[in-house]
Amino acid sequence: IFSYKSNISHGDTIHIHTTTVGLYTLKCDYDRRKQLIDSINLLSLSTDTIIKIFSSILYEQKLIFIANELGPLTRLINTFICLLYPFSWPHTYVPILPALMLDILQAPTPYIIGILRSCEHYLCDNDEFLSQDNSDILIVDIDHDHIYSINDYLSNDSSRGSLDNLTKTHSKFQILPKIFKIELKQEISFLRKHKQNLSLDECQQRLRNIFMSIFIQSCYNYKDYLNHIFDIEHFIQSKQHTIELFLEWFTRTQIFELFIRQKLETDHSNQFAITFDLACEKYRRTLKKQIPERITVKSVKRKAAIRANKQDHRL
Repeated sequence: IFSYKSNISHGDTIHIHTTTVGLYTLKCDYDRRKQLIDSINLLSLSTDTIIKIFSSILYEQKLIFIANELGPLTRLINTFICLLYPFSWPHTYVPILPALMLDILQAPTPYIIGILRSCEHYLCDNDEFLSQDNSDILIVDIDHDHIYSINDYLSNDSSRGSLDNLTKTHSKFQILPKIFKIELKQEISFLRKHKQNLSLDECQQRLRNIFMSIFIQSCYNYKDYLNHIFDIEHFIQSKQHTIELFLEWFTRTQIFELFIRQKLETDHSNQFAITFDLACEKYRRTLKKQIPERITVKSVKRKAAIRANKQDHRL
């Protein structure tokens, strides 16, 4: 028998009084997406595939995930949605699309959809689907760790086009700054190397943090330009050149627009993305303490290597 506070909100402390072992005190996280990250399935993909999927989602691409089994398929799709924090996917999102609803794949707007391999025939045999322009569709085959353009996927070529070829033909996905890619590769490599020594919770937390760090570094001062409206132009101009190019298009996506709209509509009694805001303030304080230094790819690699060495020694 126990009692607890009703109407629990994010960030609340819960006191549970039990008749057997006494008082339990639990803290409700501001954000629970970390718990929904499937680190095992995610790290089974190559680093390049992970970055390519993440970049494609940021670019609001049409993505069709295909797998043999329902569980890994839905968990992996949900993981990428969680890694968008503090942003949300504002378009069609169907982790598993029933066979009777496959016509949704013909939608003209961006989507993230999962289908079982047993439904794969629709991509090859449906005349309506094949007759439309599908050049903006990417196929993610999670069983074989590959991403294909729709044309490569339908070609029946055993190679079906490599990830390198896809990257060359979709240069817009290279807009994610190289500095961020290096940080992602360093952290994912560390997690693979030390997965036996890390708990599931630690692995989930580190994955959430490294992906969220992309948005922290690029958007930490967004509140300075948020006053009834959002001043995109001056916000972008406040950034270094490499990040400025990234923000030129990201601030014009519906993903970013939804975030700003939610921030403008949120009152103090119902705070939104507070974990992100707290992390941004922490990052801002860190910047103020540091001696101004020009950020380069070499400096990021050097700092990442030093951080990795320290973590190796701890483990």
